[in-house]
Amino acid sequence: MARVVFRCDASPAIGGGHVARCMALAHALRQRGAEVELITRDLPARVRTLLVEPGGYVVRDLPAPDAGEVAAPDPGQPLAHADWLSVPQSTDAAQTIQALGTAKRADWLIVDHYALDARWERAVRPFADKLLVIDDLADRDHVCDALLDQNFFLAPESRYTQRVPPHAERMLGPKFALLREEFGAGRARVGERTGALRRIFVCFGGFDGASQTLRTLIAIEAAALDDIAVDVVIGSDHVERRQIEALCASKPAHRAHLDASNVAELMVPADLAIGASGIMNWERAALGLPAIVASVAENQHIVARDLTIDRACIYLGLAHEWSADTLAAWLRALRGTPTLMRALAARAAELTDGHGARRVAARLLPLPIDLRRATAADSESILAWRNAEESRRYSVNTEAIAPEQHATWFTRVVDAPHVALLVGEHAGSPVGVLRYDVDSASAVVSVYLVPGRHGQGFGPALLHAGTRWLREHHPGVKQVSAEIRHDNTASLEAFANAGYQVNRSIYTLDVRHE
Repeated sequence: MARVVFRCDASPAIGGGHVARCMALAHALRQRGAEVELITRDLPARVRTLLVEPGGYVVRDLPAPDAGEVAAPDPGQPLAHADWLSVPQSTDAAQTIQALGTAKRADWLIVDHYALDARWERAVRPFADKLLVIDDLADRDHVCDALLDQNFFLAPESRYTQRVPPHAERMLGPKFALLREEFGAGRARVGERTGALRRIFVCFGGFDGASQTLRTLIAIEAAALDDIAVDVVIGSDHVERRQIEALCASKPAHRAHLDASNVAELMVPADLAIGASGIMNWERAALGLPAIVASVAENQHIVARDLTIDRACIYLGLAHEWSADTLAAWLRALRGTPTLMRALAARAAELTDGHGARRVAARLLPLPIDLRRATAADSESILAWRNAEESRRYSVNTEAIAPEQHATWFTRVVDAPHVALLVGEHAGSPVGVLRYDVDSASAVVSVYLVPGRHGQGFGPALLHAGTRWLREHHPGVKQVSAEIRHDNTASLEAFANAGYQVNRSIYTLDVRHE
């Protein structure tokens, strides 16, 4: 069983989003059989209760700093968010190493903290097999095996060019957004986004340190949209809780939700969201929910700006920049422009499907796949799997194969010395079929999954296992290629996750229909 350890914190300054996304990934990793632990310092009770304890994860608390102690600065370049760490990086690293213990080595150490950089990572990496850094800022160097930045940027590839080692795997963009399962599941329950504005969802995070919620409610009132229902989510320790609850109580269609654990459930029936530009960008996008956003932290500004340029949201600006009148004007405009509402919803939904945590978990802990050569006993099953509608939908050849044709092909292929027809199995059950056509130093691969096995991470795992098999049985092969239809997004993603890269495009024309 793999051991995965997270290092992250939460506070009014940090917010709760770092812990929230780590726990979403923790859940996905546990589903793949991992044992998960969290190393943290001064974790607020509400964050512990809402985000960590429901998962039953082992929590290792680092010592609180001595009262009145001032952390000495680390040698070298100071970090912009150094004050988020109440001790020097060297102290935090030593305490983290002690918390890791020596009973069982960590397979993955995952760090999500703006106040930790390569100095901390060099100290701790000898005590874990691999290190994953979760970052958004690209403002400091890392020494890691993989880096995850789930945010949207117009030019994401160049952000970490000089920040991570060349060998480090980079998982960039909202398709890797670490969300709880309820958002991926909720996407299927969302009805058609008609563009009508009848219900608004308001949330600026549990802490709402910039006090944006009450201003938003005042703006909604100023817009004179009296028939609009409003769901407001705040933490029970919100500094303006009483005013927010009083305002909601005065409006029959307003409701305040304290420490809500059913955010996705509240978002699904909403027509518009108003909130912070943080992790909730991707929660809203997963549900195709149009949004008006404000940045409650400086690091959220670029993401919100780029999303607006991409027409995926409406951006008010930094927390101190927008006024209730501006928001009220936007609400009145959107009420009268359903086409804009629909366009915002459609673009947002394209950014992520809510299954990013599962994708990341599949890369960190590939499912174990056993490969064996196909035999005559597999012929009938392979025909049924190949002819299944979900297999043919995106095949290069979408036609069903006749049994006689398959029998001839199977007899020829299974005995051909230059062809490897392999059945992949997980826990003793078949999950997919691989075929390699080998020609000296190159090979062509084709793959399809057993019906019912899609969406579970078996595609990349099967390809990874195939690469290992090929290295063992055909060591002369230096390059593998595959032909994939441009609209087969699942296969394109599976091959990308398995390390394949696009190096050419093939254009086709049906001359019968010019």
